[in-house]
Amino acid sequence: MNFYTHPCLLRDNRRQLVKIFMIMKITIFLIFLFCLNASASTYAQNINLSEKNTSVQKVIAKIKRQSGFAFWYESKLLKHAGTVSVNLQNGTIQQALDIVLKDLGLVYTITDNTIVIDEKPASAATLPWAQTITGKVTDDKGQPLPGVNVSIKGTSKHTATDANGFYKVIAESNEVIVFTFVGFKKKEVVVNGQQEINVALEMDQSKLNDVVVVGYGSQKKVNLTGAVSTVSGSVLEDRPIPNVGRGLQGQLAGLNVTSSDGQPGRATTFNIRGFTSINGGSPLVLVDGVTTDINNINPDDVASATVLKDAAAAAVYGSRAAFGVILITTKSGSKQSNGKAKVSYSNNVAVHKITNLPDIVTDPATVIDFKNQAYSAYYGVNLYNTAAVDYAQQRSKNPSLPAVIVDPTNPNVYDYFGATNWFNELYKPNNISQTHNLSVSGGSDRITYYVSADYNRQNGVFRYNPDHYDRINMRAKLDFKVTEWMHIYTNTAYNRTVYNYPSLWTSDWTSGDLYHQIGRSNSLSVPRNPDGSYTSDGTYLGFLQGGGRGNTVTNQPQNTIGFTTSWFNNTWRVKGDYTFRSTNNYNQAYHVALPYETGPNQPISYAGHSDASAYSDDNSYQAVNLYTEYEKNFGKHYFKGMVGYNQELNKYNYFSAQNNDLISNQVGYLDVTTGATPSVHGNGYEWAVRGVFSRLNYSYDNKYLLEIDGRYDGSSRFPVNDHYGFFPSASAGWRVSEEPFFKGLRGVVDNLKLRASYGSLGNDQSLGNYDFISTLSSSKIGNILGGSQPTAVYPATLVSPALTWEKVYSKDAGIDITLFGKLNATFDWYQRDTKNMITKGFQLPAVLGATQPKENAADLRTQGWELNLTYTDQFLLAGKPFVFGVRANIWDAQTEITRYNNPNKFWFGGDYYVGQHVGDIMGLTTLGIFQTDAAAKAAPDQSKLQGYYAWNKAGELQYADLNHDGKIDYGDGTIGNSGDAHVIGNTTPRYNFGFGGNFSWNNFDFSIYFQGVGKQSFWPGTSGYYWSSFFSPWDNVYKNIVGNTWTPQNPNAFYPSLKGWRAGDAGQWIDLAVPQTRYTYSAAYIRLKNLTVGYSFNLPVFKKIGVDRLRLYFSGEDLWESDKLPQGFDPEGLSGSWGAGKVYPFQRGYSFGINAKF
Repeated sequence: MNFYTHPCLLRDNRRQLVKIFMIMKITIFLIFLFCLNASASTYAQNINLSEKNTSVQKVIAKIKRQSGFAFWYESKLLKHAGTVSVNLQNGTIQQALDIVLKDLGLVYTITDNTIVIDEKPASAATLPWAQTITGKVTDDKGQPLPGVNVSIKGTSKHTATDANGFYKVIAESNEVIVFTFVGFKKKEVVVNGQQEINVALEMDQSKLNDVVVVGYGSQKKVNLTGAVSTVSGSVLEDRPIPNVGRGLQGQLAGLNVTSSDGQPGRATTFNIRGFTSINGGSPLVLVDGVTTDINNINPDDVASATVLKDAAAAAVYGSRAAFGVILITTKSGSKQSNGKAKVSYSNNVAVHKITNLPDIVTDPATVIDFKNQAYSAYYGVNLYNTAAVDYAQQRSKNPSLPAVIVDPTNPNVYDYFGATNWFNELYKPNNISQTHNLSVSGGSDRITYYVSADYNRQNGVFRYNPDHYDRINMRAKLDFKVTEWMHIYTNTAYNRTVYNYPSLWTSDWTSGDLYHQIGRSNSLSVPRNPDGSYTSDGTYLGFLQGGGRGNTVTNQPQNTIGFTTSWFNNTWRVKGDYTFRSTNNYNQAYHVALPYETGPNQPISYAGHSDASAYSDDNSYQAVNLYTEYEKNFGKHYFKGMVGYNQELNKYNYFSAQNNDLISNQVGYLDVTTGATPSVHGNGYEWAVRGVFSRLNYSYDNKYLLEIDGRYDGSSRFPVNDHYGFFPSASAGWRVSEEPFFKGLRGVVDNLKLRASYGSLGNDQSLGNYDFISTLSSSKIGNILGGSQPTAVYPATLVSPALTWEKVYSKDAGIDITLFGKLNATFDWYQRDTKNMITKGFQLPAVLGATQPKENAADLRTQGWELNLTYTDQFLLAGKPFVFGVRANIWDAQTEITRYNNPNKFWFGGDYYVGQHVGDIMGLTTLGIFQTDAAAKAAPDQSKLQGYYAWNKAGELQYADLNHDGKIDYGDGTIGNSGDAHVIGNTTPRYNFGFGGNFSWNNFDFSIYFQGVGKQSFWPGTSGYYWSSFFSPWDNVYKNIVGNTWTPQNPNAFYPSLKGWRAGDAGQWIDLAVPQTRYTYSAAYIRLKNLTVGYSFNLPVFKKIGVDRLRLYFSGEDLWESDKLPQGFDPEGLSGSWGAGKVYPFQRGYSFGINAKF
């Protein structure tokens, strides 16, 4: 299905798109010139002014627009000139200026078309003078306020009120005194000859009136009825974070941010409010209203991040917002009163260190003794003979002895007695990253702009030829005021990333094979033999040193052009925009076969093979948005309505080629391969969405709030008859604090709001682009026919004709409260039902010869809650204001399967069943370790355990016979008859939390933030990082196991008796892979996510050279953690394609930086 409504707009014609962009930009430029020209040449004959208590600056601006004259003056002359009232009809320019400037001590001159405003020549009696100003600061009830910050505007002079609210400051007559205090509105007073200035500060309700970005618009925070959380971009500033996602981790209740490993450039993934669908599902991420990869934007560009969590808040975004929306708003330019641009530069250099690695035993004698115990336990003989044991003991005492010797019984074989820590060989102690940010912003009455660029370099952790990631971001935002009622804007961004890495002989080295092999390399081996050749274990280091390189380059230009119009005193607005983005990824890699030797007289062996490959993919994305909104007050009634249209089209094309056998290992291009069977692939797809949406807001007397949303949404991923669906939602709120009966509590409770919402959204991310079509698959077959490999086409897949939308229904109830103007709390309870999930349908007869088609055959329910707290205050410390804030959030969610086609509830094999909590671990209860053979034989029979092998003998694990049938098994593998298995844990992260604080005092600033998980289970499975030589005889030996395995002399050991290959999945020796309670760990943790300390210099010498602010800081990332996991496991790195923990290591960051503003 394609949604083409305009042949020029959405046609896949790059030249046409280039023309469109050029026309748009030329149009903006010509409009800009036209308006400037009109401004300079259209002179009004009459000046008409009707102003009451209007600032002088605004009146002069109106005179400028009506007259067409150019004005020249120093901004400070009018900045503090106060207000003026004037009523002039059909007057001259001279009359207007005489009235406005007569009492300000200012004069003007007119030369040609230019007016210059200056000060009157000062007499001795009117020269500025400095004197001591005293006074008292109170609240609006007359109570003194201690610790109020009192400063002279535009200078570094400041003081604070004492315990009784009194202050003293030296100021000149024309200067302005600024009074600020947490929880109160800022107040500015011109000295104007006064010697005593007393002020009363008003309580600040602005936080309630803060504007929050929502779908296709914004609302006052106090009027929100949906579940929305927001955080300022300041939480991302001056931190050594690789991307925005890492900076948001733990900052917002309900938002779970994870990263699979610590690889440079690794993207973060997001989840809002727990498990979404068995088909997966993630939130929609929009940057300035455009679908964008959040990992590719500059963290320093972010002004705010908002999370829309329920259907009511996300409804207008349609089918891709079923599981929430993350809205990122980037910084914009603003009008500068002095006409100067604001320039900001920041730089930080960070040193990174790996958080956690397994602790390896490297002493040769200990390692050989341990491996002999493990090997003989199964095979009945030692792995190493007596001569080897003796030499290992000698070398342990004298490390200067050779680590590699020729086998005394076989002169063609090397024997190894090294002490190699392969992790130390693979990884270097630290690596360095750096970030540079530069931004320029400013504007005038007509135009505002924001331009930024950043460069980020992340170096990898490998000791040899490390990987590195480079990112360049550029952004330019321009807003041009064409008329009083129309703005045109453009938002252009460019992102380029380059990831250069050592390639291994595996097709994809990041798959985890490297970490798997290094983890199971033998510490007795060494990287190189005495003749310099690589050993078998050393080949993996060899691949890093010279086994080939890979390089992935991504280029992504994007441009959004739009307009906003407003009529009738800004009550009716029309907005529209068009976005085009092109993404190109290009990868080139080559692999080299690496020679190694196993003995002095052995033929050279080769690890891997040589080949070269390349792939390129192109992704083009276009989006059109057009919407209008109208708002109006009718007495106590407030209405705001919006109707809009959205359309998006995405096209993707992919091409790859690969061939074996490089002519030269120094040139890794396809042209120099000689393989007889090159591989060439190509594919493509496209998808489109289209929808109309609406939102109606109503409030009565700012107390009773109602919002109704809806979207009629269409997706190309469904059959023709099911393209479209309508998804409504509604939310309501009651501001209890505005009721008359609440008046007596308003001094304590500033705001109390109850709210609730219910709604539905469709989800088109649960199936592929063409799952509704019966498709044929093809591939080359292995047999050669007629001198070539023929292509085989396989039978078409079955498709259900009833395939339709997966729908998500959400409920939310919440409360918002503000106490004493300082403490803000938000609590939400929610329920999300995902219905009609697309999965396997009912079992069909085997005679059909095909698998059952996918159907809308499953439901699940997620329930949870979240709490968010913030507190800000200040007090006097050593006579200076100490301003501080604390914040905390915690949230929890659980998911249960409520419908699934598994009537017998089979769980063995990993299938879902009704009543299952997603993430449940089914396993056995471990009673301990059998101490004697007699006790073991008297216990229930453990040899019947399905899929595993367990024995009844001393040193083996003993499991509980929960159903008392005299044997240990899983019954028939159903929940109704699960034998001795039961739920022993759950892998879902629960009680996710974050908390921290910040303060500023005497130019110092400090912030600290913790993040973690309160409850989560971890079963290591067959991970070699955990079981060590239980897994295989050549594995590394880890310190946590040595001396902690059962023997008759060590009956209280944590691990069972040694037996080689016990934890692996090869053959039948997999008894230690049985999920059971003894080795199921808590994965709960707390981590010091960030700590920042800074100092801002505020010296006159910096002001003289144009530096408004200079700040030096230290910032640390992931500095510390506490958990109960086995040594070597990072709580955020428990995945791994080759076993838990076998991932690119996570790292701590220690950075020093500078931030300068001009």
